[in-house]
Amino acid sequence: MLALEGLTKDLGENFSLGPFDYEFAPGSCTVFIGSSGCGKSTLLRLVIGLLDPDAGRIILDGREIRAADFEEARLRMGYVIQDGGLFPHLSARQNIALMAEHLAWSKSRRQERLIELCALTRFPESALERFPAQLSGGQRQRVSLMRALMLDPDFLLLDEPLGALDPIIRFELQEELASIFRDLGKTVLLVTHDLAEAGFFADQIVLMRGGQTLQKGSLADLIERPEDEFVSRFVSAQRGLRGS
Repeated sequence: MLALEGLTKDLGENFSLGPFDYEFAPGSCTVFIGSSGCGKSTLLRLVIGLLDPDAGRIILDGREIRAADFEEARLRMGYVIQDGGLFPHLSARQNIALMAEHLAWSKSRRQERLIELCALTRFPESALERFPAQLSGGQRQRVSLMRALMLDPDFLLLDEPLGALDPIIRFELQEELASIFRDLGKTVLLVTHDLAEAGFFADQIVLMRGGQTLQKGSLADLIERPEDEFVSRFVSAQRGLRGS
């Protein structure tokens, strides 16, 4: 179980995140959405320990994660950053297995896990020796996902994982990601700016503005029962959700 209690971060220039409270149900997918700069990516960085909160607590399985605990906690979290974040000088195989090698997994164990992940993500094993520049956009995203899944984490944090892809590849990967979420039963925290994509993935959507939560709920809740004028404007700006 992962929970955030009163999480706050001052980012300067009159912007702060929180205080933010949320409890992530095991096996659920929570999608954070909002305009650029609303704090949704910052929230993921706080959860995984790349930023330190100014106040509040991150609770993992009933225990507060303190600064000294994050190295261990991160091993239970797979993280896909914007644009994938692959190391260009490493092959797909090396990118995926980086942490497993650091943790001294045996070669046979790494290979067995790689084969499992290739099957899961429909990535061709023959492409494992290619470098990121030799892969298509969709293949690079699959490699990023496999790297996040390599250690079989309990939690998946994905920051705009499909944002840079063309519409057809994005549609295909949405279907594959949804299938992976269902099959693995991981607790997923996903950031996107696309409300339709949020509705496709989410068990619950969290719409943010200026570091604050404006509304939580389903896509239908946001469309039919907006709790703030900005929610209505945000929904109206997303083409296709009202038949436009």
